[in-house]
Amino acid sequence: MPVLLALVLVIVACGRDPMGVEVDAAGQRQRVDCAGTAGPAVVLVHGIGDRASSASFNAVMTRLGDDRRRCRFDRPGAGDSPAPSRTGRDAEDLDRELAAVVDRADPAAPVVLVGHSFGSYPVLHFAARHPDRVRAVVTLDGVEPGFGVHRAVGVPPGAPVPMGAEGLDLAAVQRQAAAAAGRPGALGDLPLAVLERHDAPADWRSAQRRLAALSTAGRLVTVPESGHEIPTDAPDQVISAIRTVSQDD
Repeated sequence: MPVLLALVLVIVACGRDPMGVEVDAAGQRQRVDCAGTAGPAVVLVHGIGDRASSASFNAVMTRLGDDRRRCRFDRPGAGDSPAPSRTGRDAEDLDRELAAVVDRADPAAPVVLVGHSFGSYPVLHFAARHPDRVRAVVTLDGVEPGFGVHRAVGVPPGAPVPMGAEGLDLAAVQRQAAAAAGRPGALGDLPLAVLERHDAPADWRSAQRRLAALSTAGRLVTVPESGHEIPTDAPDQVISAIRTVSQDD
C-alpha cells in the first residue's frame, strides 16, 4: 500500500481566514486554512508520511464551494506547519490539536470530520471523546484501529513509519484510538460514511467493514476506479458523502 499521505494548507486571501499559525491548547503551532461561512462546518484531517501535505484536499476544498464552512490544517511537523516542540505526541495531543481547528471551524455547533488514511485515528478518537462537537464522520480509506499503521504502510511492527517531522508515538496513538473507538457501536448512532478504494485486498476490505460497524448508522461505500488517495482520485464522491452524512444535499 502506498505510504499514507496528508493535507497541505494553501491560504488564499479573499473570503478566507487570514494566513496564520494557530496555537492549540498544548502550545503546538499548526497552519490552518478555512473558507466559507455556512454550515455545517467540515474539518479535513490528513494522513501521515514524509511528504504529508494538504494538497490532496485541494479539489475537495474548491469543489465544496463557499456555501460550506470548511477547514484543513497541517499537524505540527507536517506540510507548512513548524515542527512540534517535543516528540512522542500521542492521541491526547492529536485530540487537542484537532480541537483547536474544530473551534475555528465552528465554536458553537458540531462539525463534520473527514479523515483520510491515518487521519481516521484522530477523527475517530475525537468523535468518541467529544460526541457533542461532532455532527458526522467520513473516513477515506481510513486505517481501522485494529489493522494498525505499520501494517497499513507495509513496514514490520516496530519499524519506523515515515511521518516527516511529526514525531508521533504511533504505538500510543494506536492503543488510545483502539480504546476509544475500537469496538462495534463505539460511536453510537453517529452518521458515518466509510469510503474504501475499489481494488483493496481482502484484509483491508474486512477492516473497512469494521470501521463502518463503529456506528449503528455506519455506511460502507466502495469508490469505483479509486486508489488509496480518494481525496484526489474521487473528490466528488468525498463531497457527496459529506453532504449525505450532514443531511444537506
